[in-house]
Amino acid sequence: MSTTIKTYVGIFILLLSVFTMAGVMSACIDANNARDFHASVVAEIEDSNFAPSVINACKTQAANAGYELLIDESSIVKDEDGKPTLMEVILKYNYHVDFLGVVSTQQIRAFAR
Repeated sequence: MSTTIKTYVGIFILLLSVFTMAGVMSACIDANNARDFHASVVAEIEDSNFAPSVINACKTQAANAGYELLIDESSIVKDEDGKPTLMEVILKYNYHVDFLGVVSTQQIRAFAR
């Protein structure tokens, strides 16, 4: 009888570990995808020379992907002609491990130059 209980407890702990690790790996993959998206947005903004139409298109793409893209207005540096040369790009995304019920909002920040 004790062997049966030990076996079921062992199986329960093993399944608990498997589902927890699967949730953590899924959250890490989501965070990595958000980092990749953020890097591509920063590169796109830099390549467009800070065009407002491109920034708006990137915000739309971010909303469609489930992210929130923000441009910190206080961080914009302009040259003598009034054109932006530096701005902080912030991407907010949800980090969640469903099995554990962990949900938090994370931010990725970088400067477009």
